[in-house]
Amino acid sequence: MIVKRLLFVLLLAVTPGVGRADPLSLLIRGHQVSQPVFSLFAAPGEEIRVGVPGLDARSVDLQSVEGVSVLPGADYWLIQAPRKPGLYTMSLSSDPAQQTTLNLFVGHPASHADDGVLNDYLIGPQPPGHATLPDFYTPPELYFEVTPDIIDTPLSANFTLRQFLCKQDSSYPKYLVIRESLLVLLEGLLQSVRNAGYPVDTFGVISGYRTPHYNKMIGNVPNSRHVYGDAMDLYVDQDGDGNMDDLNGDGERNRKDVDLLYEIVQEFKQNSANVLLAGGVGRYYRASHHGGFVHVDARGFRARW
Repeated sequence: MIVKRLLFVLLLAVTPGVGRADPLSLLIRGHQVSQPVFSLFAAPGEEIRVGVPGLDARSVDLQSVEGVSVLPGADYWLIQAPRKPGLYTMSLSSDPAQQTTLNLFVGHPASHADDGVLNDYLIGPQPPGHATLPDFYTPPELYFEVTPDIIDTPLSANFTLRQFLCKQDSSYPKYLVIRESLLVLLEGLLQSVRNAGYPVDTFGVISGYRTPHYNKMIGNVPNSRHVYGDAMDLYVDQDGDGNMDDLNGDGERNRKDVDLLYEIVQEFKQNSANVLLAGGVGRYYRASHHGGFVHVDARGFRARW
């Protein structure tokens, strides 16, 4: 896998306040995104439209890297992904006070997997799909490569690539499936938890992406949203002990804490502004092999359990 890092010409380095720049407001695949760093996931050669609402794209400086083609429109940039899979990092700025880093991940087509194996990484067969809701269960078309040198790359302001990797035992390179909608969902939920009075840096993760092989190995249903790359099982773990924190402050860590997080997620999902993030919410109480957690996904239609 190649990693091409942008070499910044830091003409603004001496400008006061540059280090405290606000992110640009962007429109990415229908989602309003305002993050200092965000990620795009694309096929080789795919053209992605990144909107800059309220701005003339020509007033927005997009610093690109070799292989990435960029073209300004009226209030958007057209970004064409390179043909070669890898990670490409770009920067957008409208002035010294508004800057956003975009990580562009170019994936390997699923057709490159030979009998469920890609570069010696066992993925397994594609998920079966859904006869009644085929549009919501389309098999993954891309696998994104992860190597040790990029595993801690920030995908958004508060989440890194490491948090989404499948937990199956393997050597590198590893591969995963992930969608921008999941990042938008997670950042929104994190802010909702903070707004509810719980200072949390990020979520603890039980499970992010799962290969169909690993998903079957742990006994989960073949159409789990985890194999489609838009789900995470998460919990609040600010003390870092691997278990749900005592959110309600009653001196115990139990199902009441799971219920509290579940209700915060429910409220976020029910907000009409988050209609593009429709999906599943499920609660799971402490068991012998895991602490309590809440499942979230962006499958496109409502599901609760």
